[in-house]
Amino acid sequence: MIRLLEVFESTKHLLIVMEYAGGGDLLRLIKRRGKLDETDSKYIFKQIVYGMAHIHCRSVIHRDIKLDNILLDSEKGVKICDFGVSKIIKKGEFIKEQCGTPAYLAPEIIIDNGYEGFFVDVWSLGVLLFAMLLGTVPFKAGNLDDLHKLIIKGDFNIPD
Repeated sequence: MIRLLEVFESTKHLLIVMEYAGGGDLLRLIKRRGKLDETDSKYIFKQIVYGMAHIHCRSVIHRDIKLDNILLDSEKGVKICDFGVSKIIKKGEFIKEQCGTPAYLAPEIIIDNGYEGFFVDVWSLGVLLFAMLLGTVPFKAGNLDDLHKLIIKGDFNIPD
């Protein structure tokens, strides 16, 4: 996770000093390369999973895991960012709020009968890994309703 180092306040501004991740985000890396090879994907994904396990052990769910929210340092070290829709929950707690990025949403969020928070992060991790290895998300559609239908059905193709 990106560490908050210092906060300064002036009469006009609030300045936040955060840890630097000079390698950009994972989306930019994949756009530049098209996709990642299996070795790089394993190295990066392992760090992401460890980071998610760390926050889940502290009862925090992220709810917006996506390529843009994975920052890299100059040596492909991972930093998870953008906890804007994260939430502290109790184990087994059901949540009704819908949030996240459409292509990464778990079916249970779309169905809207409530969901256990940790599992939606695990779904998003699967979508993230797919995107890392293939250079695209598994679910794509022309509109939100069609996208939701594909996700609920689990309808996607894995290229040869």
